[in-house]
Amino acid sequence: MAKLSLTKAAARARRILLLALLGGGAAVASIETAAAQSPADVVVLAGPCASCHGPDGRSPGPIASIAGRPQTVLLEQLKAFKSDNPPPGTTVMSRLAKGYTDEQLAALATHFSKISATAPAADAAKKKGK
Repeated sequence: MAKLSLTKAAARARRILLLALLGGGAAVASIETAAAQSPADVVVLAGPCASCHGPDGRSPGPIASIAGRPQTVLLEQLKAFKSDNPPPGTTVMSRLAKGYTDEQLAALATHFSKISATAPAADAAKKKGK
């Protein structure tokens, strides 16, 4: 049963991402506004973030990593992206952020703040070297 729920949530996240990328931020907001209820829901909500910010928020390229950043900073940035006056230089984030409720943005900020900024293998190697 949980698998079915996760599948539905994944389909919803894909619809949200597609609509947001196509500039349908207002339409995205009307699809679903329920806040994340479980850790699995937050993981599904965070799925589209991996496209730019890397798996678990650790970016392999020039886009900022978001893993391990303070929850308050992440939430402030997400709210700024969602606002009617996003920060200068904002690209797709202003459209994507509008597809989430404030509760979902808070859940995402908390989720990424709890992830280590370094990959688990790097963490293990660090501990082993001490």
